[in-house]
Amino acid sequence: MDRRFSSTFLTAWTFRLLAWTTVAYFIGWPGTAVVVVAAILTHGAALLIAASSDRPRTARTVLVLGVAAELLLFFSVLRPGTAGIIVPIGIGVFMCHAVAYLFDVYKGIANPRHHGAALAYLVQLPVFPVGPLSRFNEFSHQLARTDVAMAGFSYGIRRIVQGLTKVYLIAGPLSSVADDVFALRVTRLSTDTAWLGAVCAALEIYYYLTGFTDVGIGLGKILGFRYQENFRRPYTADSIREFWRRWNITLITWLRDYASLPIAGHERPTFKLYLATIAGFLVVGLWSRTTVHVIPWAVYFASWLAVEAIGLGAVVDRLPRFVRHVYVLGIVMVGWLILRASGPGPLLGYTEALLGLSVMKFGASSVYLTPGFVTAFLCAIIFAGPMVGNISRWRVSVDAATASLIMMLAATGVLLWHAVNGIRRVIPGDAPKRSR
Repeated sequence: MDRRFSSTFLTAWTFRLLAWTTVAYFIGWPGTAVVVVAAILTHGAALLIAASSDRPRTARTVLVLGVAAELLLFFSVLRPGTAGIIVPIGIGVFMCHAVAYLFDVYKGIANPRHHGAALAYLVQLPVFPVGPLSRFNEFSHQLARTDVAMAGFSYGIRRIVQGLTKVYLIAGPLSSVADDVFALRVTRLSTDTAWLGAVCAALEIYYYLTGFTDVGIGLGKILGFRYQENFRRPYTADSIREFWRRWNITLITWLRDYASLPIAGHERPTFKLYLATIAGFLVVGLWSRTTVHVIPWAVYFASWLAVEAIGLGAVVDRLPRFVRHVYVLGIVMVGWLILRASGPGPLLGYTEALLGLSVMKFGASSVYLTPGFVTAFLCAIIFAGPMVGNISRWRVSVDAATASLIMMLAATGVLLWHAVNGIRRVIPGDAPKRSR
């Protein structure tokens, strides 16, 4: 083994071990233990499927039982702590990877005998809690590579900082205001307060998901993995169908390829497809928020997709672009209200307040407009809109600046270390005390 390969190999795997351990620490060791045990059992099922390749019925039975176990673990998030089991955050990512892995082994396109790669793929902690998702063959191929470059490292740092900024500096203040507004009684809602809460709820969930996705992509880049972009500015879409093609892309693709639940596809509208779309939205909703309100939320969006498929989409396409955007934003915002509201009564009262039928005077929202919140709110609107595409060319400059800063800090640290050692060699230490 030559020196160059050895240093690259050690550096890459040091970063990977550090990343896995750090994420495990934040998730919690009990939750991580649940994921590891589930991964070992899943890998065992995959080995049984591969060993039963000449017995299709046996392989299919193991596949069905394995997928049922993964779904049971996933839906246990609805009642966390049941039977003393600590279900960790990000169990949805594990479930999707496990089901994809079992299906790929069953189809013969994945080799389960790569034990280390399989377990690393299943316990893929750097992309917890929300993804993006990946395929086993893509992951195992990249896992074998140990390339560590300054360009990838600086890009990863920038994405991590970007993601943490979204989560803590944008989504955090938005979530706080949205929680306060939705906790108000309907009789205390003014029209402007209702609109402020609705917009905050719509932006909060977007920045939470995209923020953690950025962290996952950034960590992956540092570790030598290239993950697919998961969100492509969905709030700039021209239709509800286009919105869901841009939202959580890897999950929507997974639903199509492994669960036969197409969302926002081009299939001919049928009642069976409508039911399948509802089922798909149930998974998407549970991915975002664990609540029973996911059911009406799934029916709501599946119905809009069905209406667009049978003719409304063609009408919307002929409208001016600005009108199309307003249409999408209105429909999507009501959808997030369904997911947020505590029941049909509060939802109806909230809708009345949005329409200007509130008994409270206009202007009550001023109590929430602190300088910190206003800054976060304006940034959220700007960076969720079309303006982001116009500043993409500056990202290369940001990456270069990040790389330069990292190199400068590293060089400064080395120079200081050498300087301190030189001073210590020049200045003699304390003389040993003489014994009396």
